[in-house]
Amino acid sequence: MTTSSNQSSQETRPKETFFSWMKVITKAALRDLPKRSKQLAIQLGIVLFFQFAFWWRAVSQYIPTFISGPIIFLTATYTDILPKTIYWVIIFTFGKRLFLKIQKIGFGEALRPIRQLKPELVHAVSALRQNAKVYLLIGAGVGLIIANNFASYSRFSGARNKFDKYFIAIVISFTISYLLGEGRKHWIFKMARLIFADLAKAFRLPFRYTDFHTYVILSGFILGLLLDAPLILMQMMYGGYYLGFAFLVVGLLLKFMTPKTVIQHEKKMG
Repeated sequence: MTTSSNQSSQETRPKETFFSWMKVITKAALRDLPKRSKQLAIQLGIVLFFQFAFWWRAVSQYIPTFISGPIIFLTATYTDILPKTIYWVIIFTFGKRLFLKIQKIGFGEALRPIRQLKPELVHAVSALRQNAKVYLLIGAGVGLIIANNFASYSRFSGARNKFDKYFIAIVISFTISYLLGEGRKHWIFKMARLIFADLAKAFRLPFRYTDFHTYVILSGFILGLLLDAPLILMQMMYGGYYLGFAFLVVGLLLKFMTPKTVIQHEKKMG
């Protein structure tokens, strides 16, 4: 009787979606907010200090360039509100966790997930066969476009794709590489599965999404973020956009040209 009732409850339980998952996380964060109010206030104070000291011209004009330049670069001071927010969230969450981990087990051991990414990616590419290059190109295309966008906000209209706003791309690429290397039990894989499950249901996509796809797509995304650096050095203000869209077009064309045997193989994955 107990077994049948448990099975019945599992069958009637609503299927988890990305939004239901985010709702649970948001509720937990709001419940924890009063306990972390002091910590959040300190973090906000740090952010505002760098903004007023190095962004506000009335103050920044008195700071020597050899001091302000590196700090502006390393704190994403000249970026837009979205990349700036992403930067500080990473610093106060992942950055803090990594710092404490380095203190506890040492620098080399703490960076083990970065080294672990390569064999996982090789395995994922092998599993996806010819479609791996499709997802690499799509991920790289999106990465290039985002890197160009994040490195383009400025008070000066001509300052597009500049190196002083590029550090956020480096931070994001390192963070994602580390999270991927930590293994498939990490939340980043669950988030990807839930997002694609919702999209597959909405658009009736024919193949299954696996953790192999996450490894390859996000590795391509990391590559795209890093590929914008030489474009910045070549002073190509919209180079990331152009090359990113080109990668997306080529990736989609290759997807449509994929042999049926590869498509059937991907449908069976999961």
